Amino acid sequence: MGFAPSGLAVFDAAAVHAGLGYDAAIPAVRQAMVALSTGRVRQQLRSFIGLGAGRTFAIMPAAFVGGERPGYFGAKLVSVYNDGQGRKAHEGLVVLFDGASGRPICLADAAEVTAIRTAAASAVATGALARPDADTLAVVGIGRQALAHALALKAVRPLRHIRVWGRDPARARAFAAEVQAATGVDTQAYDTAQEAVAQAAIVCTVTAATDPVLRGAWIAPGTHVNVVGSSGPAQAEVDADLVAASRFIVDHREHVLVHGGEFLRAKAAGAISDDHIAAEIGAVLAGETPGRQTAEQITLYKSLGHAVQDLAATAWLYENAPHPGNPSLPIVDGHTVVDRLDYDTCIPIVRQAMTALSNGETQQLPRGVLPLDMGHMFGVMPGALDDGPFGAKLVAVFPDNFDKGLPSHQGVIVLFDRDSGRPVGVVDGGKVTAIRTAAASAVATDALARPEARTLALLGYGEQALTHARAIARVRRLSRVTVWGRSPARAAAFAATLGEELGLPVRAAASAQEAVVDADIVCTVTAAREPILNGAWVAPGTHVNVVGSSIAGPAEVDHDLVMRSRFIADCREHVLRQGAEFLRAKAAGLIGDTHVVAEIGEVLAGRVEGRQSAEQVTLYKSLGHVVQDLAAAWPLLKKD
Repeated sequence: MGFAPSGLAVFDAAAVHAGLGYDAAIPAVRQAMVALSTGRVRQQLRSFIGLGAGRTFAIMPAAFVGGERPGYFGAKLVSVYNDGQGRKAHEGLVVLFDGASGRPICLADAAEVTAIRTAAASAVATGALARPDADTLAVVGIGRQALAHALALKAVRPLRHIRVWGRDPARARAFAAEVQAATGVDTQAYDTAQEAVAQAAIVCTVTAATDPVLRGAWIAPGTHVNVVGSSGPAQAEVDADLVAASRFIVDHREHVLVHGGEFLRAKAAGAISDDHIAAEIGAVLAGETPGRQTAEQITLYKSLGHAVQDLAATAWLYENAPHPGNPSLPIVDGHTVVDRLDYDTCIPIVRQAMTALSNGETQQLPRGVLPLDMGHMFGVMPGALDDGPFGAKLVAVFPDNFDKGLPSHQGVIVLFDRDSGRPVGVVDGGKVTAIRTAAASAVATDALARPEARTLALLGYGEQALTHARAIARVRRLSRVTVWGRSPARAAAFAATLGEELGLPVRAAASAQEAVVDADIVCTVTAAREPILNGAWVAPGTHVNVVGSSIAGPAEVDHDLVMRSRFIADCREHVLRQGAEFLRAKAAGLIGDTHVVAEIGEVLAGRVEGRQSAEQVTLYKSLGHVVQDLAAAWPLLKKD
């Protein structure tokens, strides 16, 4: 199930810079933005985890869909660390997955990809919106994006003059010399932003300003403006007058309505309404909406940046640039995970992680699920450990892969260092998930099953059935195991293999009811969409781990079992949102939110009682949580 390091292309910053020129990035981004505006992209609003003062972890998933063949998908993961003096360090990775197989195929340095594709996006907008004769560029800002924009815009307009402004006059003059050397275009620094933009036909704002540095009164008729530097609702580089006076074009309407600081300020001031957004740039490029309508019109392109641009640029690298060898970023493949992460190691790690979660010592967002073509899904799970790393697990769920002899779940866990904000490595997500999921059920079983429990029933015969048998055998002295699955032949073959490994009597049952009727411990580890386990079949005193369903919708057990059990969650908040069995029973009016009596971490910490009697049926609802993945994967990247 794991991938070999040689199977994952890794482009560090130098490799991205060497491989991705603007001649490639501009058409790649243009195509991505047309796809976004014509319904061939699925993406979620960027989400954030706060890591303390001035520190943020941002997560941006997206997918190309609806093409002739399955499109790429993936996410950009970025840490943003503010140094307290207005400068921000961006560190991260773009993770690209293959749309046909669901396999992670490429990693690229996010900061370098972002620098190139952001400028390429402004070049795309400039090519579509600026006057054809525009030959003078003003750049407001003197950082990395300022130089990138000068280089990129030179590719779409015949620039004769570049004018720059920055808060530090000396640095601005040095920057002007750097731009002239890089572009071959006459470049001058000016003392004020107003002077810099006075005679410009194209203006780019690429600052970290929180309040406007550019005013509408300074902009001449016919100018095109790219507003790039602000990426959140609390920032604004240009004033409400310029927003109101312009034909306002955006990269993505939905995101600007939520995160476009300049637009939101002008709207709050009553200067505009939502319909002031004239179009998305992709709709202009596709010919669905006009861009510039007159030579005198001021056009404004509001850039927030989107993961589809990052994915498009990374896909171009993957397909066209030489794949670098010997990546400096540590990668732990599936074979290494299996060799180093045994159950005696993982069970205590997961126990500690779940206790920490219930103690408020972790952060995680509800898993994001992005639908792909052909019923496939992309899961995104970001989180942070207060005393450890932060990061995300990215998983492709391709159920039909099972029939092709391929893993149905493939992914990576990307870990970042808390102190520096840098990515420290990537671990095979499939094998970690398989082991830590079973370890979590073992933790719950140890806390909730009767001490004398000896018989185990497995509903399902896939990888999770095998790992659950292995893990639960570490916390209870099993005497026998019963297995059921929809295919009797597969169930029998699995039972024979498992029995040989465990050295126990293992038999295949003809029905789920037969499998569980005299079991002390039951694990449901299936992909069933409707219940396969009825409460009437479960004997008093049984402990049940409900594992297979991890999103709202598919349910493995019926209302009766949910109602009659002492219902323990791995995370209360997530079960209330995504615990399918709980949500179905609640929707039927049979239970309320208080039926989730505890989190397993609360039981482990001794704050809430677990099993209350020998006859009680206990149920542990496992959704799986990224804090488990981060905690389990982190030791694999630590240097011995």
